[in-house]
Amino acid sequence: MNKGTVIAGFSGIGKTILASKYKNVIDLDSAEYAYDDTNIINIPFEKRKGEKRKINPLWPQNYIIAIKEAQKKYDIILVWDREDIIKEYISSEIKFILCYPSKNDLNNYIQRYKSRGNSEKYIKWKLKQYEDKIVLFKKLNVPKIILENNQNIEDWLIENNYNLIKK
Repeated sequence: MNKGTVIAGFSGIGKTILASKYKNVIDLDSAEYAYDDTNIINIPFEKRKGEKRKINPLWPQNYIIAIKEAQKKYDIILVWDREDIIKEYISSEIKFILCYPSKNDLNNYIQRYKSRGNSEKYIKWKLKQYEDKIVLFKKLNVPKIILENNQNIEDWLIENNYNLIKK
């Protein structure tokens, strides 16, 4: 991987935890760019996921700009893997790697979602999304990281000798 590597990761792969531990990694959670959470700011961030939210009128260009700026400062930029924004990455010429769990590992992801406080509604939605996303992911001619055996993105990067700089 080179400086400014963008990894579009499925929910629960460990993006937030990775970014919290290493200074050369940033998690650009799209929610702060995609949604106007002004009316639900008192609800914890993870619990907002899956709720009906108002779209930010600057979306998705504000997110694309943030990614391009982050590429200048960080070695790894962790981003959203939703189909519509993947199309934006491609049209904006942002090279990216897809990262997602193997189907055999989904039970581990259910536990991750529960432990971080996601609602049952969100968990069911994510499992449905997984099936839809895999169809898209298989069609995309981009590098892929497929996590197995309860592996997370940090495990994969360490196993592949990536230089992570502790905070």
